[in-house]
Amino acid sequence: MANICKKCGGKCCLETEMPISMQDIKKILNNYPDKIKMNDFALEITSSCYQLKNINGHCYFFNCDTKLCSIYDFRPRGCRFYPLIYDYDEHKCIFDNLCTRPDFFFVNNQDLKKRCKELKKFLMNELEII
Repeated sequence: MANICKKCGGKCCLETEMPISMQDIKKILNNYPDKIKMNDFALEITSSCYQLKNINGHCYFFNCDTKLCSIYDFRPRGCRFYPLIYDYDEHKCIFDNLCTRPDFFFVNNQDLKKRCKELKKFLMNELEII
């Protein structure tokens, strides 16, 4: 998938508002090759919700030279669900319009419905935002 994303230049990693759970934060801290602190890459939104921090207009982990994620193998679950996002106004899963090729990620409706259910569970149980 990383090569597919490289074709668009990582638009989803620019000015990101990607939610991140405490479980994701711990996973990153345990696996990141360089010593970093939580406040280097996570921005607290509420007491139970964080989002990835932007540095110079892009996600902390976005490599501007390669146009790839520097933590791709242990990226947050919100990034793993992407380009599937939850529309809070419509109360349903949709594809983010920044992604020009969502068909690369979800090949059939059954897979899409399963991932939407998983996304809702993640948002409800771990981030407590729906």
